[in-house]
Amino acid sequence: MDIATPAEKYQNLTYKDDTFEDVVEALVQSSNESGHHLSLFLGVYLSDKKKALEKISNATGLSVEHVDFNDVVSKSEDETFKNIDEVFEKYQSSHSILYFKNGDKLCGAYTGFTHSRVKYATPQERYFLKKVQEYEGVVIVDITQYTAADKTLRRAAKSVISFPLPDSTMKRFFWHLKNYTLHGFELRSKRPEAYGEAS
Repeated sequence: MDIATPAEKYQNLTYKDDTFEDVVEALVQSSNESGHHLSLFLGVYLSDKKKALEKISNATGLSVEHVDFNDVVSKSEDETFKNIDEVFEKYQSSHSILYFKNGDKLCGAYTGFTHSRVKYATPQERYFLKKVQEYEGVVIVDITQYTAADKTLRRAAKSVISFPLPDSTMKRFFWHLKNYTLHGFELRSKRPEAYGEAS
């Protein structure tokens, strides 16, 4: 599948940048026209992600439909294709923002080489991107680990927005305390032991 590469204007932003407002305007325009806008939300700071999503929803006047990739991606390739079809068929006429949580689950796989650090898009990921391009509206994929978003996914996205932890030492401390003690959150990206294992 040929993945069209959009302009690089919105490819390397952070939520706190002034240019985020430009992305919101682009999303408003996309919501009023035919076509799609795929945006990647990268990072672990959920508080800012929620604010950004709320801002986009308010600006576009669109409701948000949350979809969890844990419920979509299966060990079976065919079942994953079927689940992706069902999601887009369900929301095709809703004119809603599709917000896919746990995007790391979909993202590419490492090659068979033991020390390879390069991820390549899986057939499931390419099929998802095909459906996104056919969707008339805004699609946002939430990815926790920056390294999980492979080149194919980044090329297909019209905007890539990073959500780094806050500069405030106190806020960062409480974030780490909450995520390490309550959830056992891990920031390091692990290379899966075999193709198809969740990254």
